[in-house]
Amino acid sequence: MAYSYLIETAETLFLVDGGMAGTGHKILERIAEIGRKPGDLLFAVVTHAHPDHTGGLAAVQAASGCAILCHPSQADNVRSGGSAISPGLNFFGKIYERIAKFAVPKLRLPGLRRVATVEDGASLHRFGLPGRVLYTPGHSAGCLTVVLDDGSAFVGDLVQGRRIPKITPPEFSIMAVDEPEMFASWRLLLASGAKVLYPGHGSIVTIGDLVPVFRRRAARTARRALRVAAAVAAARV
Repeated sequence: MAYSYLIETAETLFLVDGGMAGTGHKILERIAEIGRKPGDLLFAVVTHAHPDHTGGLAAVQAASGCAILCHPSQADNVRSGGSAISPGLNFFGKIYERIAKFAVPKLRLPGLRRVATVEDGASLHRFGLPGRVLYTPGHSAGCLTVVLDDGSAFVGDLVQGRRIPKITPPEFSIMAVDEPEMFASWRLLLASGAKVLYPGHGSIVTIGDLVPVFRRRAARTARRALRVAAAVAAARV
C-alpha cells in the first residue's frame, strides 16, 4: 500500500515514513534482519501526515524511542494521531478521496511523542545523516522531501512512481491540495541535485524519468494559460 524507507549508516538508522497502521512490526523485523537493534533508530521523518505514512510509527517509536521529524504544519496531526486527506485530481483520485473520508476517521491512530519540526533547507548532518530536508508542498500543505548528498531523494507522494515497471511512467500525485504548488515542487526537486527518487507509492525512478513528464505538464499549463488569455482578450473586444 505504501513504502517506508530505512536508511542505514555505520553509526545509526533513520526512517522515512511509517506505513499503514499495523505495519510497524515489518519495519522492526527489517531492523533485526540487518543485524541492528530498534534503539539504533535515531529518528523518523514524516513526509506528510497521511495515515498510510504515519500509521505504523507508534509501534516503531514504542520499540525504539526514536524522535519524529515533520513540517511545522503537520506537527499537531502527528502528535494527536490525526490524519488529513487530500482532494482527488482525477477519476481515480476522487475514488481514493471518498474511500479515505469513510475509512480514515475509523482508524483512531495513536498520537506520537518526541515530535520535532524542521524547516525548508534544514541540514540533517548534525544527526549523522548526510542530507537535507526540502519543503515540497502540493500533495498536502506540509510535504517534505529528504535529499541525501549522494542524490537519493525520498519524496513521499510528491511523485507517483511507476506502478508497472517499464510501462507506466512516473507521474504527479493523483491527489493534491494545490496542484500548481505541486508543479512548483517538482521544479524544485529537478533543481535539487536529486538523482534517484524513492516514492511512497510505485517503484523507484530516476530524475531523468521525471524530465519528460515535467515538460509535458509545463507545455499543457502554458497552452491553458494562452487559452485563458485569449478568452479574456476576446471578452474585452
